[in-house]
Amino acid sequence: MDGVILSASDLQKSYAGGGAGRFVHAVREISLEVKRGETLAIVGESGCGKSTLARLLVGLEAPDMGAIQNHSGASIPMVFQDSLGSLNPRRAVRDLIVEPILIREKRIRSTPTDHAVARDLAISAGLQDEHLTRLPHQLSGGQRQRVNIARALAADAKVLVLDEPLSALDVSIQAQILNLLVDLQESRKISIVFISHDLSVVRYFAHRTMVLYLGRVVESGKTDEIMARPLHPYTQALLAADPSVADSVAGSVSVAEGASGQSPRLQGEPPSPYEIQPGCAFASRCSIADAGCQKAIPPLQNFQNRAIACFKADRTLG
Repeated sequence: MDGVILSASDLQKSYAGGGAGRFVHAVREISLEVKRGETLAIVGESGCGKSTLARLLVGLEAPDMGAIQNHSGASIPMVFQDSLGSLNPRRAVRDLIVEPILIREKRIRSTPTDHAVARDLAISAGLQDEHLTRLPHQLSGGQRQRVNIARALAADAKVLVLDEPLSALDVSIQAQILNLLVDLQESRKISIVFISHDLSVVRYFAHRTMVLYLGRVVESGKTDEIMARPLHPYTQALLAADPSVADSVAGSVSVAEGASGQSPRLQGEPPSPYEIQPGCAFASRCSIADAGCQKAIPPLQNFQNRAIACFKADRTLG
């Protein structure tokens, strides 16, 4: 993995809603880099801004502020959670895979060569010849996601954004799709931005992880280090709430532990997304927050090979 292929700086995105003059602040001053051949996972609770960030990165929406630089020289497709809704229901699989080729080359009609390429891409994505003439509703959810992946390959994508692509699939199918992505990434050096709530998948699949809370990055670093020893109080609570990874971090957490020595649990609800908090957005749910945490927003700073937004990083964490 070397060379930055996708980067973003100081992204902000808000939406009007909740009454006159009110806005949902979905993404707040997010910067990131994705290197060639790596997977960056974006995690956090529902409403933290993960999907909004994904839509900004692929150009489905424009940021209010900030900049995105696509160094790949190719389009950045997205694979959505809704595999059926993201495919034209009237077109056969072969035509769906060919379509990005025609768009890229600015052609209207497909050729036998295009069909041969579509077949090769379909097979690369784990489909069979018999699937090429089927319509999307005639496929399983896993097969439809394979079609979406094949379409991304047809677009000659160097970066792929996956927004909860496995959550609607059975566990066994999830594993198959995940292994497919690993194989494709190794063989084609594709970079992936992986949006997920499944931390066990993130631990297995992602090289680096970025944790969002109410639209801001609170911790970022190598996935194995974050999963083994989360530093931000929110990251600790997020992992402790997931039974698939909670045991692996038990005993390694030193922040906000109670008398029982257990790692912290998420309590209460996030503040309203319509209002920008004067201080740390997590302060109202954090057991180590003090009055100072509610007065200013903690900057993202380097600490123990991580980027972390917490005023207590140099005193309490670690």
